[in-house]
Amino acid sequence: MTKKTIRIGTRGSKLALAQAKEAALALQKRGYETEISVFSTKGDEQSALLSQLGRGAFTDVLSEKLHSGAIDLAVHSAKDLPTDAEKDDFYCLARADARDALVCVKGGRAIVRIGTGSARRMQAMRRLYPQAEILPVRGNVDTRLKKLLCGEFDALVLAMAGLTRLNIEDERLEIKPICVADCVPAACQGIIALEGEIGKEINDESVRIIASIERSCQRALGGDCTGGAGAYFDGRTLYAQKEGRIEQMPYEGAKTIGQIAEKLQ
Repeated sequence: MTKKTIRIGTRGSKLALAQAKEAALALQKRGYETEISVFSTKGDEQSALLSQLGRGAFTDVLSEKLHSGAIDLAVHSAKDLPTDAEKDDFYCLARADARDALVCVKGGRAIVRIGTGSARRMQAMRRLYPQAEILPVRGNVDTRLKKLLCGEFDALVLAMAGLTRLNIEDERLEIKPICVADCVPAACQGIIALEGEIGKEINDESVRIIASIERSCQRALGGDCTGGAGAYFDGRTLYAQKEGRIEQMPYEGAKTIGQIAEKLQ
């Protein structure tokens, strides 16, 4: 018997489409036909920085399409979902590299201007590169890289997961992963969130547990993806960042979240 065609909803950026195709391939391996529909979100339509757009800027439209029955599965970057506990009920694909990366032009150009659209990354870069001016930047990965190559910036801070999923390979660029102890990733960075019951069939439960821990920590810190909070769990140690300050502790359950949040108050 032929299984039903799964309607997948996604944003239209190259990265969002790459993530949707990853979900589609996983479903196809389970015997499903798939079709991908592209939708525009508030975050796509406005030029403001993420910190100004607020929660759900890249996800709310897809969630609405799912709940209306227009699609069967909404595919998100998990870090873009609102941090409210009611939004914790999603499934996950395998996690990509969660670290941030400093992307520079090869040749030893002095790092004087660093571009990022994230308050969390800005705070970390001010500590790691006190001599540099940290400047806001908007646009997709390709747009940002063009700005770097034309000299508008000396370096950018981008997610390793996005660079990997987009197969960014340019011999002019040097990509330097940043240790999570120096710049704690946003909660769920590198995780593809699957909203919709069909996601259960391709869910990676170990990643789902990690996502839940990181989101709980993010809530305890009082931040979301638009603020300066970061939370990362590697399976043993929980890392947290708030307003540029960083703490890490061996994870021993929910009490660790409270302890690390208290240290960062």
